[in-house]
Parts: sequence; structure tokens; C-alpha cells
Amino acid sequence: MKHIPLPCPPAVRSLLIQFKKAAVGAYPVGGCVRDALMGIPPQDWDVAVTSVPEETLRLCEGWGYRVIPTGLQHGTVTVLTADGPVECTTCRTEGGYSDGRHPDGVSFTGKLTDDLSRRDFTVNAMAAELSENGETFEIIDLFGGQADLQNKVIRCVGDPHTRLTEDALRVMRGVRFAVKLGFDIHPNTMAALKDCGHGLERISRERISVEFQKILCSHHPEQGVSLLFDLGLMPHVLPCGISPDGPGKLSSLPVDFATRCACLLWQMPEAHLAENLRGLKLSNETAHAIRLLASGQLPSETSPLTARLLRKEYGDLALPLLIVASAHGTNPAELQELVKASIAAGDCVRIPELAIDGQTLMAHGVPKGKAVGEMLAALLSLVLENPEENTKERLIKEVQTRIS
Repeated sequence: MKHIPLPCPPAVRSLLIQFKKAAVGAYPVGGCVRDALMGIPPQDWDVAVTSVPEETLRLCEGWGYRVIPTGLQHGTVTVLTADGPVECTTCRTEGGYSDGRHPDGVSFTGKLTDDLSRRDFTVNAMAAELSENGETFEIIDLFGGQADLQNKVIRCVGDPHTRLTEDALRVMRGVRFAVKLGFDIHPNTMAALKDCGHGLERISRERISVEFQKILCSHHPEQGVSLLFDLGLMPHVLPCGISPDGPGKLSSLPVDFATRCACLLWQMPEAHLAENLRGLKLSNETAHAIRLLASGQLPSETSPLTARLLRKEYGDLALPLLIVASAHGTNPAELQELVKASIAAGDCVRIPELAIDGQTLMAHGVPKGKAVGEMLAALLSLVLENPEENTKERLIKEVQTRIS
């Protein structure tokens, strides 16, 4: 077979050489091979090894690596190298998926063919073997992954129904890889995705949400949303669907899940919005941001003061709110520029940003307690109207005027 160079970090290459010297097969596999063949620097390196996990652990520790037994029962140890962690997993077969997600058991066969045969899609089922000179790699492609990369196709390894019923989350992963890579889905795989979507009922909402977040943050989020609808998967993601206004121009938005999700849920009824957010199992902070952005109201006026008041109400979400509104056909371009100018100028829009604090107020005669809060609120109103007033000297003078 043809040997080709891959952008393998030196420390990862060194680990592969150590395995080779020990007569252990060690093959970079899956996403790192796919990305390297596409000219994308791999972010993670996963290695399929022919040694059993206890032997992998013993060997790597003997070579001086720190090793974490992250999943011995599934054959995985994580080797910490100078170029980052490398997951080394024993070549295996998997038997039965009674819960539709996890294998009932694994058998360590030490055969790379077994390991590649159990993978989800052909583009993720390629391996690479380091050559004897340690400089190039031979690509091991048993299922036509290179051709599918060339043709930009997502296709299941083997029978698609078998692959997707083994692990129903692969239905979401199929959509995710299509939109991440900008590929089409093979017709047979597309039909199986639609047939097997009901299996998502057995998958945790958290796992589905993670895949959905990656879909929305891809280069082709509109395609992802369309696929989720076409395949009948959207009810498993957003129980109440999306806004009647549609997804808007998702790809025109920053690559930020909260912003893009808010665009998807724009101005929908509060009860439906709340139900969708509950279904996504997000952190409180992210859910709160999406709720504010999706239901935010734009001011009717456009002025520097309006921009400051918008920042006061929405904080760091003021600009994202205007961006989401733009994706739905409104045109707050002038207000966006005013908000940007206010941010650049460092305008005070919150009490903690005032040039004076409660201790200073009490030192200048403001009674402790409620009066301090009321005075700070009054000073903030003054500064919102007149940003240049936010200096310690001017605010102390204003305080003295108000209490005299």
C-alpha cells in the first residue's frame, strides 16, 4: 500500500515507535486519521492497540509515561505525552446492546479488523500504521472510507440498521458529521437514520443535547436543523419544536450555542420555550442566556442612551440580542454600532462600575442602609444619561448637592 505522511506530533510518534519495538500493533484510528486525510490538524489522537489493557498499562508505565486507567473494562488507558493525552484502546469486538447505547460486553481480540468493523461510519473507520522508518503511515481502509471522503458521503460501516440499533446516539452523530464536514448522507444510511430515530427514546437527554450543540455550532447549522426535521428527530431534541419564524440565518451568527439556539427559539411562547430548555438539560447560566435572547424586546428608539440602557438590562447579551434580531429580518444595525461604541468607551451601565461606592457615600454623609442603595441607583441614572459624570469628584459633588 502507499505510504503517506500524517501530521503526527513527535511525542505521539515516539509512543507508536515504542509499541512497534515491543512487537505490539498500535494504530492511530478514527477521527484523527479522517481529519489528517482531509488536511485538518487532528485535535485528539486515539490509538488502537493489540495488547490487552493491563499489558498496555504495564508497558507504558515502564517507558516512563504517566498512565490513567480511564476504562480498563472497555480496554482503554490514557497515556499522557508531551503532546497531550493519547487514548490507547485494545482492539475488540462488542456483543449485544440491550440498552441501545452500551455494549453488554466486550472481547479483546487484538485484531484491528474486529475493531474497525464495530465503528459507526466509514470515514471514522480507518486506521494508520507507522512505517518501519517511522516517518510515514500506511492507511488501513477496509470499508471505503477514503472514497467516501473524496465523494463527501456519510455512510455506515456494514448494515446501517445494525450499526444504528447498536447505539441509537449514532443517529444524532450521523447528522452531526454530515454538517460538521459538509457531506451528504448516503441514501441507505439516510433511510436507516429515519427508521432508527425512535431509539433516541432510550438515550439520555444530556447526550442528545451534546450532539445538538455540536450540530448548531457547525459550519452548516441550517442543514442540521433541516435533517433533524426530515428524519423525524426534532421531537427528541426540542419537544415543542422551533419558532414559527423558522431558524433564521443561523450560519450568519457567531459560533456560539446560546446565540444560535436563541435564534432557533426566537419569540416562541414562554411555556414552549421553557419546555424546550428543560429538554436540553443545559446549565442554568446557558439556559438563562438563551431565554433572555429568545424573548428579548428591542427598544423603539435608537440613541446612545438607548444603547446604554440596553446594556444595563441585558449586560453582555445586549449585542448578541441585536445580532439574533438581525438574523430574523429586523435591522438594528445602527443600534449595534452604538452598543459597540458604548462598550469600547467603557461606559458605566451597572452600579459596580460607578466611580464611587457605598463606603465612600457613607464617608460623605449618606446614612448607612437603604439610603446608600437609593443614592447609588440615583447616581447610576445620572451617569447613564451623562457618561462623563462618572468620576469620583463629580459624583461626590452630586452626593453633597443631594443631601444638603
